[in-house]
Parts: sequence; structure tokens; C-alpha cells
Amino acid sequence: MGMTDRMAEKSIFRIRHELYVLTGSLFFGDFGTGILMPLIPLYIKHLDAGMSLDLEIKSALAFGVFGLFAATSYPLMGRLSDRIDRRKPFVLAGLIGFMVLSAACAIIDTFEQLLAIRVAQGVMVGVMGPSVLAMLTHVSTPDNRGRSMGVYSTIRGIGSAAGPAAGGVISVVWGFGAGFYTCAVLGLISIILVGLFVKETRSSGFAWSRTGCLSDQPDSAGSVNGTANTDIRLLASAAFTTMLAIMIIATILPLYEVRLGASTAGLGIALAAYFSARLIFQTPMGMLSDMVGTRRVMVAGLGMSALLLVWMAHIATTPEFLVLMFATGVAAAAVNTPALAFGADLSCPDMVGQQMSLFPMASAIGMVVGPLIGGVFASYLGFASPFYLCAGLMVSIGVMVMTRGR
Repeated sequence: MGMTDRMAEKSIFRIRHELYVLTGSLFFGDFGTGILMPLIPLYIKHLDAGMSLDLEIKSALAFGVFGLFAATSYPLMGRLSDRIDRRKPFVLAGLIGFMVLSAACAIIDTFEQLLAIRVAQGVMVGVMGPSVLAMLTHVSTPDNRGRSMGVYSTIRGIGSAAGPAAGGVISVVWGFGAGFYTCAVLGLISIILVGLFVKETRSSGFAWSRTGCLSDQPDSAGSVNGTANTDIRLLASAAFTTMLAIMIIATILPLYEVRLGASTAGLGIALAAYFSARLIFQTPMGMLSDMVGTRRVMVAGLGMSALLLVWMAHIATTPEFLVLMFATGVAAAAVNTPALAFGADLSCPDMVGQQMSLFPMASAIGMVVGPLIGGVFASYLGFASPFYLCAGLMVSIGVMVMTRGR
């Protein structure tokens, strides 16, 4: 029986069961990561600090160093996993680090100790992320990568979305220590499931690009055969813009509160609308990209996102903001899921970890840069300026994605 037949027997909705096993095993760790989101900023005010900083600055530092060290670690760990052609040890190492560091948060006394833990957590995410994306590339095919990436993003997104609510409840009822220990236990569950049920994947024997790997090496005539790295960087930059956009919006929510006369609850619902739409539409957008082409869906998503951002700079009511945030979530799903699938198609067998690591690295950079651009531009160049900047960037990247040959 050939590989195609075996894959067909082991697939659900044209997706190999190995993808469900991997994603389901990681779900608990993602749920724990979501729990950490509200715990970290709320925990800071209970910690002593040698540095005299405002609470808002401390919170920004705690999230900023995490994103910075994750972004730095992604390409290094991706390159290392490619060199030894193993992924599972990196996934397990990242989960073990998450478990230990989550428990460590419960026993620290100072903000500086928390900052050191956040640095280490960023590194652990960098250790695990590229290998997870490489394994997803291995267990998907060119014909189902869009839906595979969509299902992966949706299942893991459920944990990340539900986690903050659970974290808030746990901290109120049982305290911060219980919340951090819960994260550690959830990490342990993922470690056990990955160790027992997730199989190692290697670069040989898997389907890659529909047209073959695009090598950056010159052929015998001395000309360059392709530009895979450049193309994947372009796709990753598209994913960067969606993170940049939502971080800009999140940063200037206080300005929206004043301009719209909105309540904190109303703004929170609008943010929830964005994340809900993105979660719901990731799999449909992946399926659509399999049918009509990843590039077309991506470019449409970038164009839609740019228009929505310009519109969002001039809204006058809270209901309008809510509707636009939902639509922006749909557009973000139309960018990110096809971008991952497109990147997997273009990846080379001996560089898949390194190349796919560009996507989480781009998102981490957007998480760090977004608040800076949103705050500085809105303060000094006007409320609408960060929206126009991000929209212009999206249009430029969309044009480049559409015009570059595949």
C-alpha cells in the first residue's frame, strides 16, 4: 500500500490523525499559557521591586522581555532542530520549561525574579515553537495544508482564549499560587501526552511544495533557482502586520474610551469579538485557501484588513467599533492561516524548522513593536496615524505577495 493510501486511511476530514494527536496534546499547555495572561500583570502589584517604576511600565516590561527573547530564540532553535533533524525533544523541552517556570512563579518574592522568569519563558517558547510548526508541515500535504493549519490554530486557540477567564476565577477564589500551580499541572499533562502519543517526524519522506523546494542555491549555470527564504520572510511579514494591528488597537483603547464614550466592558466585548472571529474563521479560511489558492486568500485578507483599519480610525460609536473588530478578526484569519500554509509549501526539507520559525518570530516582534508604534504615533502624529501606517504596510505587502512568482 502506498503512502497516499495509508494517509487516506488515517485521515479525518482529509487531515491526518497525527495532526489531531499533536494539537490535542499541546492543548493543555496552551490552556495554561492562557491562564498566565491575566495572572502576570495582576501578580506584579503584590511583588516587591528594587526598581521604582509605575505598575504599567512593569507590566509592559514583563510582556516585552517575553516577546523579545522568544523572537530571538525562534530562528536559533529552528536552525538547531533542522541540523539534528529531530523535533520531539524540543517540544518536550519547551513544555518542561513551561511547567517548571510556572511553578516557580508561585514562590518568588520580587518583580526582578518575575522578570527573569519571563525571560526564561520566552526562551522556552522559542525552543518549542519552530519544532511544532515543522511537525505540522511534516504531517500535512500540499493539498490540505490550509485546513491543517486552520484546525491546528483553532484547537490551540480555544485553550488560549478560555485560559484568561479561568485564570481570573482561580486567582480570585484560590489565589495566585493556585493559578500558577494549575498552569504547571496542565503543562505536565501535555508533557505526558506528547511523550506517549506524539511520534517523531523527520524531513525525509514527506510531501513538500507543489512545485518542489525552492532552493536559494545557484544551479550549474550560476543562476539562482529560487528565493524560498525571501518569499517566506514576506509571508511572515504579513503575519506580523496582523499582530501589529491588534496591538496598536489594544494600546490605544483608553483613547477609544474617551472618543466613543465607551465603557470598559464595551471595549472588552469588542476585543473578545476580534479574537472570537479569528478563532471561528481560521479553519474555514484554511479550507478556502486549499480550494482557491493561499495567495489569493492572503491578499484579500490584507486588503480587507487595511480598509478596516482606515475605517477604524474614524469611527464614532461603540457598536461600530464592535462590528469592525469582528470583521478585523475575520480578515486576520484570512491572512495568518494561508500564510502558514503557503510558508509550509515553500519550506525546504533541511530548513523547515528555521524557515517556519519566522512566523512566530514575526508575531513576537509585532507584540513588542505594536504598543510602541501605537502609543508614540497616536501621541505625536495624531490618533489616526498608526492606523494609516499599518494599513499602508499591509497594502504594500499584499502587492508584493501578489506580484512575486511562486
